[in-house]
Amino acid sequence: MAKAKKSTIKFQKNHLKTAIEHRRKKQKATQVYKKRNPKKFGRGDDAAASGQGHEGDDENNNDDNQEEDKQDSGDEKTKGASVDDFFNNDLDSDNEEPESDNEDFAGIDTIVEEDDGSDMEAPSPKKQTAVQKKEQAAKEEAAQKMQLEALKEKDPEFYKYLRENDKELLDFDGEMEDLPSEEEDDEDEEEEDEEMEGSDEEMEEPVPKKKSKKAAVEEEETMDGIPLVTKDMVAAWQTALVEKYSLRALRRLLLAFRAGAHLHDAEDDRTYAYKINSPIVFNKLVVTCLKHIIPTFDHHLPIQTTAGGKPKAVNSGSKYTMLQPLIKSFLQNTVFLLKELTDQEMIYFVIKESEKAIRYLVGFPKVAKDLLKHLLFLWSTASDRVRIISFLTIRTMCLQLGPAYLDLALKGVYLTFVRYAKTTTIHTLPNLHLMQNCVAQLYGIDFDRSYQHGFVYVRQLAIHLRNAVMVKTKESFKAVYNWQYLHCLGLWAQVVSTHALNNAGQPTALHSLIYPLVQVSLGALRLIPTTTYYPLRFQIIRNLIQLIENTGTFIPLAPFLFEVLEGGEMKRMGRKGTLKPLEWDLGFKCPKEYKGTRVYQEGCGEQVYELMTEYYALFSTSISFPELIIPAIVMLKRFIKKSNLAKVTKQFAGLVEKLEQNSRFVEMERSKADFSPSDASGVSGFMSHQDKEKTPLGAYWKGVKRSVMAKRKMIEEARKDRATEKDDNRSTSRSRKDEEDEEDDDESMDEDDLEEIEEDDIESE
Repeated sequence: MAKAKKSTIKFQKNHLKTAIEHRRKKQKATQVYKKRNPKKFGRGDDAAASGQGHEGDDENNNDDNQEEDKQDSGDEKTKGASVDDFFNNDLDSDNEEPESDNEDFAGIDTIVEEDDGSDMEAPSPKKQTAVQKKEQAAKEEAAQKMQLEALKEKDPEFYKYLRENDKELLDFDGEMEDLPSEEEDDEDEEEEDEEMEGSDEEMEEPVPKKKSKKAAVEEEETMDGIPLVTKDMVAAWQTALVEKYSLRALRRLLLAFRAGAHLHDAEDDRTYAYKINSPIVFNKLVVTCLKHIIPTFDHHLPIQTTAGGKPKAVNSGSKYTMLQPLIKSFLQNTVFLLKELTDQEMIYFVIKESEKAIRYLVGFPKVAKDLLKHLLFLWSTASDRVRIISFLTIRTMCLQLGPAYLDLALKGVYLTFVRYAKTTTIHTLPNLHLMQNCVAQLYGIDFDRSYQHGFVYVRQLAIHLRNAVMVKTKESFKAVYNWQYLHCLGLWAQVVSTHALNNAGQPTALHSLIYPLVQVSLGALRLIPTTTYYPLRFQIIRNLIQLIENTGTFIPLAPFLFEVLEGGEMKRMGRKGTLKPLEWDLGFKCPKEYKGTRVYQEGCGEQVYELMTEYYALFSTSISFPELIIPAIVMLKRFIKKSNLAKVTKQFAGLVEKLEQNSRFVEMERSKADFSPSDASGVSGFMSHQDKEKTPLGAYWKGVKRSVMAKRKMIEEARKDRATEKDDNRSTSRSRKDEEDEEDDDESMDEDDLEEIEEDDIESE
């Protein structure tokens, strides 16, 4: 015989005795009913007129035959069943259907007569006599006592607490039958939700034997027979939770909270235990639930840690089994309420308070996924405060609920960022920067899992680039030259640069993404090497400079800056005009009206000057700096000699001077070195303790950076003023739609771009 499963042994130990007694009592009740109603079982007047002894014999024979038939049918049903199926199904009545949907309260549900396939009809509750009602109540009470005795033996401390602080709760009142404890089985989740949401049973408060004055007052304040929630009721429940952590008050408060969460649901036609008709009461109810229900759960289910100091999962133990339907009801209603709210302050409050209940989501994966999905939506669309608190809640879920939710969150934040990054305007750019920082922080939780996701997404970018290089059509180029692709390159550059090295300076799993990311970025930069896409070139170079600064990886970016100085745009005489300076971070393509203008030429020169200064400042303490800057000095001196842009040439002249000064500084330090060029450790440790900002070029870049940041701050303030003026003139939605249409026109690829590409290909051949 195969060894019994662990669940079977557990059932035999905890529930087998109760199930057998329950079955025997039911069989006995069925026999009594058959004796009282002999005509319903095919016994005519002759049988009734026969002797008492014979009647007893016939009944015994019939009972034996019925038992044999039941055993035969049971054998057929359990022939292919497992041991668990046998104990779960055959110990109870074959067709027993408890009135309550709550499986956790199955032992105290009303007993239903067994249907054995004969003409017997179950007795109608309306026709029950007083004696029968009394017997049924006694059976229910006996079943309840059996459960309480089991709880007393299994968890005496919890039973003692209930007896001292919430004695009434030990008397079953059926008030939570509409808050079922449903199994979290993946196959039955949808069916369980439909049962939870589609239940139309009326939730009524139990009628106490002795009505207090307070209960009498509550009964008077009703609408259509349903109690009306008042501030006094909420205050009384709150007091019971704060002082006694009362589970009875918790149940009633959850019933009211459920009614409040579905208050404005137009499609919901269910009847709830309470009604709310005052916004003040609604606000007080929501605040009370969010502030005091979670501490009550924490009191009954305190955090327990393992021997290693890690917190244990909360979804285990007898206390959790009892509180499971209450926890699920609170979580489901909180998520539903969060979806219905529109006020940003209220959304912020709900998310902030519900973050404390994250650890209880471990037993309800569907609710957790639903919450994660809505938090991602708020993270991409709501106000800044709500965005930040939504992300912090997502991060808490990843830390407390395990790796499965971390994978969902990593995938979700990246795809949400990609969807939001379709366009870039003065309205969306700050939000994109915020989201980019959040994604980079989340990818630092688990480097191994982050590498798996990063490898897949960087590979997708490489596939788009490969198709564009091979096919060379307008559609393939647009798959690379768009805002989503550009922002994704910037996102991964920030993720890798932030987490490629750990706190000790050692490489992490994300360090392996540096090489493919650099190759994809340089490939996108060189895809269309025309003057039209200089803005895109500058943004990619800026991303790679950030990668160099944080990882110490050498990337040869100077040649791509030299190409700009040698291009036809900088050589020809630019036409003068009244155009305002180009905003380089709001576009990756030069508008047609800026081509060939002096404004565009000066802007390109300033961008090259800033990027080149920052790039060489990163290597200002390198032992190879004197050799590294030779091409730059030659190129800049040639440009200064030929260019007629006075402002730009003056800036480059100062840069050349600082490069030469820093070169002499490094050569002086090299002359003091006592190791040979073949000594790798000595070369890598050269000037390692020297602060870059104290070198001649580093100090020069510090001043340039200060002026650049001041200029950016002025541009941002001007953008805010412009946005305010547009909001005054027309609605925000209309202005955003127009700007997006303009962006689509500007960023679309025209025939002139394709002609430039073909000319470059011919020249290269």
